[in-house]
Amino acid sequence: MQKKVKKLIILGMAALMACSVMGCGKGSGSSDDIVLGYIGPLTGESALWGKVESDTLKMLVEETNDDGGILGKQIDLKIYDNRGDAVETTNAARKALQSDNVVAFIGPDSSSCAIALSEVCEEYKVPHITTTGTNYKVTQHEEDGSVRPYAFRICLSDPQLGDIMGGYAFEKLDYKKVAILYEISSEYSLGITQNFTEAFEKKGGKITSSEAYKTGDVDFRAQLSKIKNQGDFDALMIPANYKEVGLIAKQARALGIDVPFLGVDAWMMQDLFEVAKDEVQEAVFPCAMDVNDENLKEFKAAFQEKWDMDPDKGGTDAYLAYDCFDLIKAAIETAGEADPEKIRDALENSRDVQCLTSMISIDPETHNPIRTASIFQIQGTEFVKLDEYRFE
Repeated sequence: MQKKVKKLIILGMAALMACSVMGCGKGSGSSDDIVLGYIGPLTGESALWGKVESDTLKMLVEETNDDGGILGKQIDLKIYDNRGDAVETTNAARKALQSDNVVAFIGPDSSSCAIALSEVCEEYKVPHITTTGTNYKVTQHEEDGSVRPYAFRICLSDPQLGDIMGGYAFEKLDYKKVAILYEISSEYSLGITQNFTEAFEKKGGKITSSEAYKTGDVDFRAQLSKIKNQGDFDALMIPANYKEVGLIAKQARALGIDVPFLGVDAWMMQDLFEVAKDEVQEAVFPCAMDVNDENLKEFKAAFQEKWDMDPDKGGTDAYLAYDCFDLIKAAIETAGEADPEKIRDALENSRDVQCLTSMISIDPETHNPIRTASIFQIQGTEFVKLDEYRFE
């Protein structure tokens, strides 16, 4: 009998110890901590963006905790790898909410994954801010356009990017006819294509051809030949990531397509010049921010020193992750406590919050940012700012 009692006591103590290590559904940090979650790609083809975003957040959390935290509480940052996959995003989010007590998320970096996170956050009533998920469905329901109450974005949306480039191409660059080559299985590329087309045609422009390719394709000559044979056009719009852009640009020039290129914010990657340099000269594209802004120098230097890496290697992701943190920090301070519902309310009512890259407000009707956007042109291996827009 004594042996049985002793065994039960030992088992009970073991269970308590396991509960302490795992958090027993309360998270692994102190109950006094504010638990924030980051979801993004730490492995796979998109890992570079997940690395610069998560490394930025690690720096900011360390700095903030050293300064006393938020509302006197330390921040416990939980990082989850979604491998750039929507299903993995859903799984990570459920773990974070059920086991780790996350009160708000930053990320993910892609539209499809951000849409998946939006669904989970709406179910659990916890807010998130996507860094670079541009598709309108991240923050608005597809059926009726109503806002998703717990989803926000810090980057420009597809409608905003499409409006900018459609208007700028027609009015400023004097392009009247444009062809488009887009990725049919990408929410990002599809959204930009649709919104650019609507904006450009509304101004009086004409889309001469719109051809699609599939994710993973490396040979675009068939689509480019069709585009070329459809007749004259002033520019070729390529709403794609830099790897595909480089291949498309080289193949287009080889086929004798010599018109200027129009692009999107995903072009702002120094690695683009390793794939194609001469072919993308004078291409024009919009971006939510100016990576050459003097205000970024201090952060760039600190990031380089800590991680031995230029944050510009990840395009704008590091800077937009910084903006997300600034906005959530301000929302928690405004709310007065780290309660998900109150953080959500404060985010929706964010007005003129000074973030790293811009003064930012949130449009309560769309949960898109009201911020300054820039137009860039590729000159040599530099992204040169041509113009600026402020969304109001």
